[in-house]
Amino acid sequence: MIKRVSIIFALLLLLSSGTAFSAGGGQKLFINLSSDNIDRAAMAMGFGTKMRKLRKIPVTLFLNVEGVRIANKHIPGHRHASGKTLKEMLAGFIKAGGRVIICPMCMKNVGGMSKGDLVDDVEIGGPDVTGAALFAKGTTVLSY
Repeated sequence: MIKRVSIIFALLLLLSSGTAFSAGGGQKLFINLSSDNIDRAAMAMGFGTKMRKLRKIPVTLFLNVEGVRIANKHIPGHRHASGKTLKEMLAGFIKAGGRVIICPMCMKNVGGMSKGDLVDDVEIGGPDVTGAALFAKGTTVLSY
């Protein structure tokens, strides 16, 4: 409970800070999503989509560990309380201009997946791709 309140408080601070994520301010957001838990994933993608639409900042969603399953087009999705499946939320994030990178090791080891299993517009990561997004100047990292 305390951890959840802390996360919510941190998100509220980020949203209320006009200078932290102002359009054109050189800020970027890297969201690390290591879970396919429907609530965690919905929070990560919902927050990322809102930052793209409202603040107009570059947002990268990095799917790793169990989170890779969200991008597997062969796994059916359950509906979240919002009425959308995780794949629909992922498509909405991408449509809003979000970038999705997936961990290739996790695809193989956790998901038993190959490139042909991925939904459209998901980029396979690696040290150069993921590192460039993660360590870009002005990047804030959020983890779910």
